[in-house]
Amino acid sequence: MNNTDPTSFQSILAGVQKLREENGANKTQQPQIQRPQAPKAQVSSTSTNEGKRQVINSFNQQRPLLQFDNKNNEQNGKRQRQDQGPGKTVLVNTTQKENPLLDSLKNTNWRYVTSKGGTKIYYDYLIKGRSVLFLTLSYHKLYADYITRRMAPLSKDDNNILIFVVDSTNSEEAINDITKMCMFNGFTFLVAFNFEQAAKYIEYLNSA
Repeated sequence: MNNTDPTSFQSILAGVQKLREENGANKTQQPQIQRPQAPKAQVSSTSTNEGKRQVINSFNQQRPLLQFDNKNNEQNGKRQRQDQGPGKTVLVNTTQKENPLLDSLKNTNWRYVTSKGGTKIYYDYLIKGRSVLFLTLSYHKLYADYITRRMAPLSKDDNNILIFVVDSTNSEEAINDITKMCMFNGFTFLVAFNFEQAAKYIEYLNSA
């Protein structure tokens, strides 16, 4: 290096520096390709229109319907809960206190009622406004005219029920006779083969 002309070395450095400067100048002087852009006026106009006018699509069109449906669902849910819930309290005539049926009447509300003053209770059970009479086959064999007397004051209404428990043998003739009596006195005839089944009838009628 000592034999090298310092002037020539400086000239090399100067040449290198010059090349660097020229390369830098070329990079800065290269033409830039401009990509077409959407006119600003249109963009601002679109944004302005969007701010003023609501865009309606399938989503916000359904919002009012969903709110309306939710209200309907809530109302329907309340109606279903009322229909599926326990019925009104069954009114039981105090004359039924010794009835084994009451021991199986566990899935519905019930309470005793009694005749007072001039108010005579003719039903054995009152279920949602329907008068229900109760009879067993063994009792009917002993007192055949009992059910006729019980039906008489209720025969004006054709929405009554007779629950008949078959607790004895030879029931065909009695069932035929009672079926005719129910038809002519406005009674629905329900036959049970034990007291538990009779209680199920009452629970179902009170929840239906």
